[in-house]
Amino acid sequence: MAKMNQTDATWDAVVDRKSKAKVERSTIDVLKDVPIFEELGNREIQNIARIAYQRYYSAGEVIIHEGQNAAGMYIMVDGQAEVTKALEDGTILHLTTLENSGLFGDVGLLDSSPRTATVRATRDSSIIGFFRPELLELMNSDPRLASKVIFKLGQILTARFRFIHNEFEKAQEEIGRLKAELAAASAVDEEGRNMVSNPPSVTGSPAEIETSDSINPDTSGAEDR
Repeated sequence: MAKMNQTDATWDAVVDRKSKAKVERSTIDVLKDVPIFEELGNREIQNIARIAYQRYYSAGEVIIHEGQNAAGMYIMVDGQAEVTKALEDGTILHLTTLENSGLFGDVGLLDSSPRTATVRATRDSSIIGFFRPELLELMNSDPRLASKVIFKLGQILTARFRFIHNEFEKAQEEIGRLKAELAAASAVDEEGRNMVSNPPSVTGSPAEIETSDSINPDTSGAEDR
């Protein structure tokens, strides 16, 4: 397969859209379990299946390249893939693992912005692709169905945003708590160092201290006598 240079919509080189047969019944069953399509009727699912694509990825093959323009969304029919992100120092951060019926890259159905992560098959995988050009065609041929898909996708993305926002707020609270604990621990440590380097001084000369001790001898024995 030729290397992708601009976008992840390279399935034309694998499956000819004009000669592509309808997606098999097993694929339609998979679509029914995907959240974005779960509220559609059987005929609507069949219409979605007609404009979807299916292809296979070998273990180790990249499905989505980080930084390349998005063109659609994907569904893991069978197999497994890992999602990773490259950090500035070259470290590869593992984000999550995708398995059967897993939906990924769904933002790409609405937006062509560069992908924010890489998705690589970790074992031989069967993938369904649903791309933006087909969604635009569906808006013309069946606007009611297209609106259902877009509305459901909006709900999914909104729920995801809320979850991320809540997790971010929790992380901020935890960071604030840790900073407060660190500041308190640092203050105690600083006070301890000051005590060691500057011990309390005793006033008076050595002679005065010695005289003070001598005028208060232990008289308990005398009293007993």
